[in-house]
Amino acid sequence: MEKEGYQVENKSFTNLLNADIALSEGQVDLNVDQHTAYLNNFNKEKNGQLTALTKIPTVPMGLYPAQKHSLKAVSDGDTIAVPNDPSNTARAYQLLEKAGWIKLRSGVNPITATKNDIVENKYNLNFKEIDSSTIPRVTGDFSYVILPGSVAYNAKISSKKMLVAEKIQSDYYLVATTTKKNAKTKWAKAVQRAYESKEFINYLKKHNDDSYWVMPQ
Repeated sequence: MEKEGYQVENKSFTNLLNADIALSEGQVDLNVDQHTAYLNNFNKEKNGQLTALTKIPTVPMGLYPAQKHSLKAVSDGDTIAVPNDPSNTARAYQLLEKAGWIKLRSGVNPITATKNDIVENKYNLNFKEIDSSTIPRVTGDFSYVILPGSVAYNAKISSKKMLVAEKIQSDYYLVATTTKKNAKTKWAKAVQRAYESKEFINYLKKHNDDSYWVMPQ
């Protein structure tokens, strides 16, 4: 971006909702911390006008150890921290199904699954749905926790610690996001070119230790 004459300034937020509100209100121009399912849910709930420019490298959601450090240690009545925003909540329950701990009802929409769609709970697990950004700070309160990739990355939690990793579905890849008003500006097109450039892709491959980031196709 800077080679094309742009100045890029980073601004951090404590949670994604505040970042999306700031983007909607024009306080920032772009964010790179949400997936399509979250974006669509924000637009629906807040009457937003956000839009994706391009998919970007993504860290998978994972089931992480907390009080317990292995899948084999799971026992009756364990409590698990689950992200409370709808799109990541659904994603978390799919991950728990992949772990073999629960079963969701047949035919459930994977984007909208909730606790009510659980038809089998092998270990009578308890699920506490809380803001995903707070989960890294309260891991000591839970047997296991589920973290979206961006949250784990921001908390500097290694992907090596994941007990189960998701296979990222199309709607769960992170996307470079702006407003519909700005989507066709020169700078927005420059952002898309930068993410899709061979230079960026080669840089990521070189610095993607332990395959931490998953590249979108």
